[in-house]
Amino acid sequence: MGGVKGANTWQVFKWGYGPYLEGLFTQSNFGVVTKMGLWLMPEPPVYKPFAIKYEKDEDIEALVEMFRPLSINGIIPNGVVLVGTLYEASATVRRSDYTTEAGATPKAIIQRIRDEHKIGAWTAYAALYGTKEQVDVNWKIVTDQVKASGIGEIVTEEQAGEEVAFKYRADLMRGNMTMTEFGLYNWRGGGGSMWFAPVAQARGSETLKQVQLATEILNRFGLDYVGEFIVGQRAMHHIIDVLYDRTDLDERKRAHDCFATLLDEFAKQGYAVYRVNNVFMDRVAEIYGPEQRNINQTLKRALDPNGIFAPGKSGITV
Repeated sequence: MGGVKGANTWQVFKWGYGPYLEGLFTQSNFGVVTKMGLWLMPEPPVYKPFAIKYEKDEDIEALVEMFRPLSINGIIPNGVVLVGTLYEASATVRRSDYTTEAGATPKAIIQRIRDEHKIGAWTAYAALYGTKEQVDVNWKIVTDQVKASGIGEIVTEEQAGEEVAFKYRADLMRGNMTMTEFGLYNWRGGGGSMWFAPVAQARGSETLKQVQLATEILNRFGLDYVGEFIVGQRAMHHIIDVLYDRTDLDERKRAHDCFATLLDEFAKQGYAVYRVNNVFMDRVAEIYGPEQRNINQTLKRALDPNGIFAPGKSGITV
């Protein structure tokens, strides 16, 4: 729509006459954004964040099956985040509080952290918002389903009080800026971090096998599984932070090799990431296949024949 002289619709109707080209510039290096329109959501009359704590690792399967239809049908309007123990603990707990031994954190210590800090194996975070009437109806739907499932302890904002992890999530879902998640980098110390984020169908059957595969690989390299799932209607993002001490040369190398192994082993199971750090961009581009890579290269040559814009971004070269 921005190609029409005098148009004031470029930021409200993206698709225009077709084909839709704007999406080409998502995570690419085809050009430089010079104008941007932001869609702002009016603050709703009522906002009700909540958490549900689950005791067992295997609860994650039923958890996804319960939340997917609630997401698809708009009962829960935001993404539902299912947070693993160590991801949740990192807001207030340091690994050194429990052990200084090298290698992966033993299961017994992880269970101690759960018990002493009242952290679930998984904690689901979501929010309801809208008019009071809408929120009241949707809250009954959610709580009835949780009760019917027979598992999970609901925690409201009033019950959580000043609990750091809950407040962080409530602020995040409200759209507030927060630095609490940077506590992740204090879990092991040393500030090393690489995000591994494979995408899957939002099905319970996709969860445990991914957690088990990731945990086995991470532990093999002496690192911990620190992860969460984000359910957004039909798709599910598995967000794993590969944490390591970047001042330790040996651990840094192990983390690099671990990340490469995660990419390769997950790809064998049909899973690929939707974002990655600079070091592994070419490797991820290869996972998506030569056809997509060739199309991206053709577009790059047409739009940026001299390869000026972020050469190599997302594995795209001239």
